[in-house]
Amino acid sequence: KNWLRKLIPTSLRPKPKNKQRRSADRLAEKFGLSEVSTISDSPEHNRRATDKPQTRRKSRLVSAYLKTSSSDKKAGSFARPKTWNPYERGAVPIEEILGINMRNSLIAKYNPRLAIERARDKVAAKVALEAGGISCTGTVAVIETHQDLMAFDPLRDMPDDWAIKPARGSQGDGILLAVRREGDDWYKGSGAKLTRDDVMHHIQRIIDGQYSGDSAAEDAALIEPLIKADPALADLVPEGLPDLRVICLHEHPLMAMLRLPTNASDGKANLHQRAIGAGVSLETGRITRALVQGEVITHHPDTGIELIGFEVPGWDRVLELSSKCGPAVGLGYSGADIVLDVNDGPLVIEVNAHPGIEIQNINQLGLKAQMEIVGEKFD
Repeated sequence: KNWLRKLIPTSLRPKPKNKQRRSADRLAEKFGLSEVSTISDSPEHNRRATDKPQTRRKSRLVSAYLKTSSSDKKAGSFARPKTWNPYERGAVPIEEILGINMRNSLIAKYNPRLAIERARDKVAAKVALEAGGISCTGTVAVIETHQDLMAFDPLRDMPDDWAIKPARGSQGDGILLAVRREGDDWYKGSGAKLTRDDVMHHIQRIIDGQYSGDSAAEDAALIEPLIKADPALADLVPEGLPDLRVICLHEHPLMAMLRLPTNASDGKANLHQRAIGAGVSLETGRITRALVQGEVITHHPDTGIELIGFEVPGWDRVLELSSKCGPAVGLGYSGADIVLDVNDGPLVIEVNAHPGIEIQNINQLGLKAQMEIVGEKFD
């Protein structure tokens, strides 16, 4: 075997596992990541994190290090895998974290298929919420068919400022906003003009299912009055509408965050598009921690306003609304999305049947531990 091994080029010889492990140990020690808690929305990653956390993380560390340029290695920096928690070491004990597989088990346990479908349809969800006495955003019109569209006249039927949303859309896709009207035209916040034909064509695309986000062949267009943010929140951001996400198990709020638009997110409160995620204490309604794309911040990068310690207006009402949303739609595990209107206060805009788990990174708390506090049992 030795003489045969010599015939194989060195570059093609398999590296002994014990050497790989020693390399991983050295790199993990060098960069202080051997105890980093891991939270991700990726099923594959969470399986690795819970099965063999130390070995798996060190192996991923080696892979990241080997893909880094020699100059970066000398400088002591390298591109860490995005699914790693880049915050303080050991911030969240792994036994307190709700992984993606555990979250999916909770959804299967507490969220019936009919309730999930109801939550995905903004029109059906709003009907269920309003029937439960929950304050929601208003409704101007619902356009479900081509016949509805033919009978609809934007110049006659729409207010001066409005929002058009696909009933089954997600991640903000397909949402069109107008902030003012001049004559027969409307204008976006950016100043771009919207004509009657622009509005009709956009509704047509929604009805055809272009933004539905699933296999549905058709969708419905939900037209609502434009929400004007509470001045306290509006002052925090350069543009756009901040919103709140509250995770609940049955009627128990577990964790909350405030999502703040930035210039980089194009005014959208979407964390994947560089909006800010700010953890909010359930007890006080104050921001305790804020991050944008994994970077811890204390002030809004565009307005310069300090975020830590900011108190969300109407916090008791926010918790009251969020605790009712899941049961009203038929969900046991849910995420309520709430906005603060300048005139009407907290209003529910959506209920999510599959809320993400990144909120744990933002709050530096584990959802599993919070669920155990309210009596949930895990095997």
